[in-house]
Amino acid sequence: MSVEKPIFILGAPRSGTTWLGKAFDQHPDLACWAEISNIWMWGNTHKTDDQLTDKDLNPPIKRYIQKRFAEYLEKYHKKRICDKTPRNCLRISFIQAVFPDAKIIMLLRDGRSVINSTKKELNRPKNVPWKEAYSRLKEVPVWEWSVFLPRITSRLKRMVGIPLDYWGARPPGWQEWVNQYSREALLAKQWSETMEIAIAEGRKLPPENYLEIRYEDLVSSPQDKIHEIANFAELDSPEPIINYAMATADPSRTNKWKDSLDPNILQEIKEIMEPTMSKLGYPW
Repeated sequence: MSVEKPIFILGAPRSGTTWLGKAFDQHPDLACWAEISNIWMWGNTHKTDDQLTDKDLNPPIKRYIQKRFAEYLEKYHKKRICDKTPRNCLRISFIQAVFPDAKIIMLLRDGRSVINSTKKELNRPKNVPWKEAYSRLKEVPVWEWSVFLPRITSRLKRMVGIPLDYWGARPPGWQEWVNQYSREALLAKQWSETMEIAIAEGRKLPPENYLEIRYEDLVSSPQDKIHEIANFAELDSPEPIINYAMATADPSRTNKWKDSLDPNILQEIKEIMEPTMSKLGYPW
């Protein structure tokens, strides 16, 4: 089975990608796949960060990813596939090289909201999804287990209430930031570097392959924005997606950072974030 015009929902972690992915999952023609970095990093697990470019691609890796996508489509008997893997923000040219007809949706969100949400995520206890972990581990070659196992370790920490030092996308340089910055400044650096790489790569693509949507606009006008996204993705009959989005959109979430982030923290992260925020159209 061939994979035609696969849809990719990208965005920095905590930018609303999970919510949009659930909306897309309502469409009867779509097979939605989430958080599959283990597949995207196949053959590149020696890398210490999440960035991949077309230079990291070779024919065996390309065939492997295309094969896995085709198998997933066939398994669920769907016409199209939708991938929601936020770390793919750092892999846009790689994705384009694997799937030249990819439809990439970049979900933008005010970086201050992202930091506010990520701080809560770092401290939130969470159960270890053993079934999911075992399923993923089976897909990883034995010689690459050493790369996959630390992700389970991070879940174990959260299960017992130990806050994580780092979580989410790993742009180049992330390991040095852990000891260099305060927690809030680290999150600001993570968000800024991730989005800088994402938009630099995404904005090189033709308009038929790349679309930027602001989370704030999406939750305030879900019907109009889902129509725009569906037209871009060449997706017929988007009503199930629209109905889900309209029923679950919560515009009140867009300004929670104003009550949660201390003014001193905002002052600390402003220098790191403001240039990127400006490129994305968010005034400080």
